[in-house]
Amino acid sequence: MTSLVPATRMFHHRWSVPTIARLYRDGPQRAAELQRIFGASRDTFAQTLRALEAAGVLVRQPDRRSYRCDLTKAGRVVGQACIEAVETVRAMEIVPLALKKWPMLVLVAVGRGASRYSRIEDDLPGITPRALALALKDLNDAGLVERTVEHTYPPTSRYTLTPRGQELFPVMDRLCSAAAQALPSEA
Repeated sequence: MTSLVPATRMFHHRWSVPTIARLYRDGPQRAAELQRIFGASRDTFAQTLRALEAAGVLVRQPDRRSYRCDLTKAGRVVGQACIEAVETVRAMEIVPLALKKWPMLVLVAVGRGASRYSRIEDDLPGITPRALALALKDLNDAGLVERTVEHTYPPTSRYTLTPRGQELFPVMDRLCSAAAQALPSEA
C-alpha cells in the first residue's frame, strides 16, 4: 500500500486537482484564465500554483501580464487520475466537500483500513486533530463514512466507508497512488 504523504504534498490545496485535470485535458493555459474558470480568489489560486510548482507538478512561465501554466512529467503522471476524480466528484455532487483540504485524503485512509481515529491521524502526517475531526464529520454528513461507537470501556469509535463512500474510494485511491508514482522519492 502506498503512502499518502505524496498525495498530501501534491493535492493539499483546494484547486490542485481541478487545475491538473484542466491542464492535462486542455494543455497549457494562462494562470489568470484558470483562476477565472474556477472562480478562485487570486491569492488562493496563486498559493495553489506555488504549491504545485514546489511539488514539481507544474511549471509557470511569464506570459505578458500573467503566467502560462503547464504540467511537468510528474503532472502528466497524475493527470488522468485527476480528470477521473473531478468527473466523479461532480457526478456525486460533492464538489464543495472535495475542495476542502482533508476530507478526500481521510476517505482514502479509511478505505485503506484505518478505522480508528489515531490510525487515520497516523496515516496523514500534518493533519491536526481538529482538521481530522471536521473532515470525519463532513464525510459522515455527506454519507461517505459511517461512525460506529463501540460500547467498551472507554468507548471507542470506528469509521468505515458507506456504500457511497466505497463507490468514491477507488477513484480517490487511484489519485493517491498516481501521486506516489509521480513523486516516488516522497513515498
